[in-house]
Amino acid sequence: MSSGIVVVTHGTTGRSLIEVAESILGESLDEILFVPFSHSGAEAEDRRAVRSAMDNAARRGGILVMTDLIGASPSNLIAALLDQYPATLVTGLNLAMLIRVWTYRDCGPDELARKAVEGGRRGIKAITK
Repeated sequence: MSSGIVVVTHGTTGRSLIEVAESILGESLDEILFVPFSHSGAEAEDRRAVRSAMDNAARRGGILVMTDLIGASPSNLIAALLDQYPATLVTGLNLAMLIRVWTYRDCGPDELARKAVEGGRRGIKAITK
């Protein structure tokens, strides 16, 4: 089973991460659907954009949705929609996580979520002299 991938972040943070990942990998990540969360009082528009992306991603089977910050509006919106979609939510999106998800995109959403979290954790190190 493969997964559709949706990235929902504050502003264009997600778009920037996708563009940098494309540069590193040397290929287009055009299968990843990105939704910028506006925070401009346009909640209905944000909800429609997220639903549209999730509907499109569902055509691949399950859905992995990645957001930037747990407890913030994008994550809360996705959490409210999880019962309506075959989706898994992962928060704390970072570049290492995004690259790993792209590498394993043919996995189902639960396995892909585990890969995302593992990749994100491996990409975090504290280095001191």
